[in-house]
Amino acid sequence: MKLQENYLPRNCTFTASDWRALSQYWYPIAQSKAVGTDKPLKTMLLDEELVVYRAGKRVVVAKDLCIHRGAPLSMGSIEGDEIICPYHGFRYGSEGQCTRVPAQPDAAIPKKLCLITFPAVERYGLIWTCLAGEAKRPIPEWPDAENEQLKHVHLAPQIWNAASPRQVENFNDVAHLSWLHVGTFGNRESPAVERYDVVETDYGIHFKCPYEYVVDRQPGHAKNKTDRIVYDYSLYLPFFTKLIVNYTDGRHYYIFDYASPMSARKTQVFFNVAQDYDLDAPDEPIIEFQNNVLNEDRPMVESQRPEEVPLDLTEEFHIRADRFSTYFRKALKKMGLGAEFSG
Repeated sequence: MKLQENYLPRNCTFTASDWRALSQYWYPIAQSKAVGTDKPLKTMLLDEELVVYRAGKRVVVAKDLCIHRGAPLSMGSIEGDEIICPYHGFRYGSEGQCTRVPAQPDAAIPKKLCLITFPAVERYGLIWTCLAGEAKRPIPEWPDAENEQLKHVHLAPQIWNAASPRQVENFNDVAHLSWLHVGTFGNRESPAVERYDVVETDYGIHFKCPYEYVVDRQPGHAKNKTDRIVYDYSLYLPFFTKLIVNYTDGRHYYIFDYASPMSARKTQVFFNVAQDYDLDAPDEPIIEFQNNVLNEDRPMVESQRPEEVPLDLTEEFHIRADRFSTYFRKALKKMGLGAEFSG
């Protein structure tokens, strides 16, 4: 069963037009390793409460609701390829159809007694879904995110009390690096941002920008040294970014930032990294360093006002270093999002 036409979630925090525009895209909603066959997982996307579980080898994403009496299926259990409602024991198969009603086991089960399900795709260590059923564009095609020749590290998801566009804009903002990240890699001795060109692509936005970062705070590197690197950003609309850090010695470090809007002002951030060097290095120093970087960003992004990203470019002041931001805001507007868009 699919959502009805003109549907909106209860207590929706988006405008109706913005919710419908955003619902037509794929988003990650859980890490693959967090979804098992023993217990369903509760999550949220665009104000919609969802349940995710494995029915045998198949991943199922459904509205977290048994339509019999409105109980959350995420409180239930899984047996084989069926999920069992915790309230009255109704069972649902992997296609969403009810297979058993314990209180009347011999009665015919109506076809309309089924879950509202959504498509599910497992990619890059994440479970993706699209609430509209059919998406306007595919999941990002990023071979680097699953290249077996690289070392991959997946950070635990974080929930930020911020609109997804604010998180995306922060991740792609080069002007804040020298100031906000002084505790990790930022270089206040070289805060100037060189002029960079922004290219609109069929998937979103691309740009490259050099930066002189402080090496001594990086795990496994020499002390008291700076180095010039080149950041290569690719934004895949609406809220996904691949960043390639190009070092002068030929090494490459990859960062995949996925902002998934739980609501208009709450974002689940999935953050994966990879590198083509030190393939046997332990994960822990990498995770610790990246979490330190994110923890520098998070309080600032959660404190920004207005909480929403203004799509009217006259509402905030822009400098030359903000070229990405102006392109990003124009792109969101082209997607059909309104001036009051907040997530």
